[in-house]
Amino acid sequence: MRTLKQVGTVLLSLFIAAPALTEEAAAPGGLMVEPGPWRVVFDTPLGEMPFTIDLTRGGNSWQAYFVNGPERMPAEVTEVFNDSLVIEFPSYNSTLAGGMVDARTMRGVAHLNRRDGPVVLPFTATHGDSHRFFDDESVAAADIGGRWALTSWSDLAPEPRGGLLELTQNGSVVVGTSMHTTGDARFLTGVLRGNELYMSNFDGGTGGVWRGTLNEDGTLTGQSYSLVGRFAANFSAKRDATAALDDATKLTYIKDGYDKFAFSFPDLDGNMVSLEDERFQNKVVVITIGGSWCPTCHDESAFFSPYFNENKHRGLEAVGLMYEYSTEFDKAALACRRYAKRYDIQYPMLIAGTADKDAASETLPMINAVLVYPTMIIVDRHGEVRHIHTGFPGPATGEHHEEFKRDFYKIMDELLAEEV
Repeated sequence: MRTLKQVGTVLLSLFIAAPALTEEAAAPGGLMVEPGPWRVVFDTPLGEMPFTIDLTRGGNSWQAYFVNGPERMPAEVTEVFNDSLVIEFPSYNSTLAGGMVDARTMRGVAHLNRRDGPVVLPFTATHGDSHRFFDDESVAAADIGGRWALTSWSDLAPEPRGGLLELTQNGSVVVGTSMHTTGDARFLTGVLRGNELYMSNFDGGTGGVWRGTLNEDGTLTGQSYSLVGRFAANFSAKRDATAALDDATKLTYIKDGYDKFAFSFPDLDGNMVSLEDERFQNKVVVITIGGSWCPTCHDESAFFSPYFNENKHRGLEAVGLMYEYSTEFDKAALACRRYAKRYDIQYPMLIAGTADKDAASETLPMINAVLVYPTMIIVDRHGEVRHIHTGFPGPATGEHHEEFKRDFYKIMDELLAEEV
């Protein structure tokens, strides 16, 4: 637990990083951070990116929850000191810190970890506001709930990319997510105001905002902005209940000329670990390829780590091959330790390389490529690769997530039942 002086130092350093906020961020005496809903707003190239923090208090303990549609995600660390708030997600290496500027308003900055260094985002938060985009009653021009075939492109990636948009609408409130083979956008929530669509999310480490228009021909068109890549993309979507992504079990495969999956990388203490080690022999081994910076990997670990802990007695082993932002071993290992702590990961995590996919592919020459983080490889008791799944459909994807779980449980039950 930080002391008040330490929190003040954190806040001061953050406000110095955002000079425009320095004078306003010095709260008048007597102001206090209050529990309840806070409407937090980042500014992006597409305009406001709002999200909700529900701040609760029990005695001297505080807990912040990030609310996005049906998701209510607890912050890993919440500290309140009179007129100052600090929220941390060590597993993402991200921090939000702010101070009261009047009885209802807080201003501060978020520090988010990215491959090219920290990103500093100023924010404004208003106490007692729980609306997403508008504080008046919105009226929707139509019901856009359902599945949409999605196409997106940008100046940085001009080749059109296919995907899905899964939406549910209740009145004017819209929740859902977008999906590609690279992962999903997690829990988007917002409103259809007339024929204009507004959606956003933020989970402490990443998020984004969507702006779209429902056109007379029934298509949705607009732009999205992601805090991961920090660029805007154009999108067009057409309602299509039969639309589907490429088969995630066929995208990554063992190349001709190789009959085994193999690796040898250091664990977080620097000890070399190989699939040939005794601990993996005669076991069903699940190998996850990911990184602590990857939001979809977080969703996968939230699912798989409890499964492993409950089933390791059945002859199950696992290992995480981590491709991190930092090229420095100690920094990469620290990031993985924080990630492992959040999800109670009890299997070894190895520092396999950097997050660059081309460089990662070179470390695993027996597969065609590291296409997506995460990728899951399942090896049977004889060391044979029996299943590879590229990507992970997170809980925001609804039925896609449930289908993945059903298939995974079936595969694992079959493999764990096999004899050596």
